[in-house]
Amino acid sequence: MELKKTPLNEVHKQLNAKMVEFAGFEMPLQYTGIVDEHMAVRTNVGMFDVSHMGELYFKGDIAEVNRLVTVDVAKMRPGQVAYTMYLNEHGGVVDDLLVYRISEDEVFMVVNASNTEKDDHHVRTHLRSAERYENVSDRYFELAIQGPHAVDLVEQFFHVQDLKFFEMRVFGDFIVSRTGYTGEDGFEVYGPAEQAVEWWNRFMEAGKAIGLKPAGLGARDTLRFEAGLPLYGHELNDEVTPLEANYAFVVDWEKPDFIGKDVLVRQKEQGLTKKLMGLELSKGIARQGYKVFAGDEEIGAVTTGNMAPFLKKSIAMAFLRIDHAKIGTPVEVEVRGERVPAVVVSKTFYKRGR
Repeated sequence: MELKKTPLNEVHKQLNAKMVEFAGFEMPLQYTGIVDEHMAVRTNVGMFDVSHMGELYFKGDIAEVNRLVTVDVAKMRPGQVAYTMYLNEHGGVVDDLLVYRISEDEVFMVVNASNTEKDDHHVRTHLRSAERYENVSDRYFELAIQGPHAVDLVEQFFHVQDLKFFEMRVFGDFIVSRTGYTGEDGFEVYGPAEQAVEWWNRFMEAGKAIGLKPAGLGARDTLRFEAGLPLYGHELNDEVTPLEANYAFVVDWEKPDFIGKDVLVRQKEQGLTKKLMGLELSKGIARQGYKVFAGDEEIGAVTTGNMAPFLKKSIAMAFLRIDHAKIGTPVEVEVRGERVPAVVVSKTFYKRGR
């Protein structure tokens, strides 16, 4: 099957990026190296092409779209962004997403590339009415400009300096939000797909003075992982609830109703059997699926593991049996047939400013 391409595909190849398949797209894995790009974002500024992400547009009674997500969109004022989740009737995560309150009756939802068609079907299935609902993914490019100096670059083109984290602003055909998937300050810029190359080049030219680097999916993954952010298919899936994934903060319990709420309420009352936690290993690299032990008992499995480039530690996220999901608990991870000592820590390994 032929891979889909973002509007910037040729630009990446001209930059000699290593291209790989991701979510059905041909995407840049790295340009100068994953660690180099990771450190550029942590210490300066990097730019990602994330035009493969899905965008869904809704216009109508906000109560309709509000049933689909765990946050209360009705409480959001125009200009606010929220991290939230679609759930199924069993409380499992259909997808995690950003919801943008554009106006009193308009919502823009940014979903994972691997789940765009699935999410579109989910929304269409559960919407009872809408003046207008469309999957507008093909109409937009998306650039993520991330790092301590991101504001210095974006401010040259859009007035964003006064935006707070998780706020957005509309500039004609463009949407710019102070959001990101790296654990750093940064912005996500959405604009007409046909202008993608023009805007990539504008940012790259303006960024020369401050050392802007293009960054690929490799650094995007290590950055999100170091900051304790989930990746669908690793930390989240249709069988895992937000509570088990340790993202209960996305749930507005005061909200009268949303799909899957009854399951979460019961789970909250009865208690969890497993929970996503962080691990710090004494050596080696843990990979998805590696088993976690306490003595002779298997108590969990790794979802993501790597050597954290900025922290310079071997870390992992893992679902652990609830009686071992406590910070400071000693465990062992089976790495290539060897039991490696580890300790349970917060899954937010890196926090900006700390």
